[in-house]
Amino acid sequence: MTLIPIKGQDGMFRDSETNAIVNRNSNEFQMYVNNRERLSKDQERLSYMEKNMDELKHDLNDIKFLLKNLLR
Repeated sequence: MTLIPIKGQDGMFRDSETNAIVNRNSNEFQMYVNNRERLSKDQERLSYMEKNMDELKHDLNDIKFLLKNLLR
């Protein structure tokens, strides 16, 4: 396997056998992994908050129903 540097792209090489592009810049790769993990955690947090919001809506509707029945 021979890696051929790609012009204008530091740390990027083309594999001469498979024609694949290889990123040899470990800092950029680590930044990508960190960003992906952060986005995943943000999505989990958002899903958790949406679930809690739905539960709160349901609880408020139950309270409204009970209050209406109590007033009758």
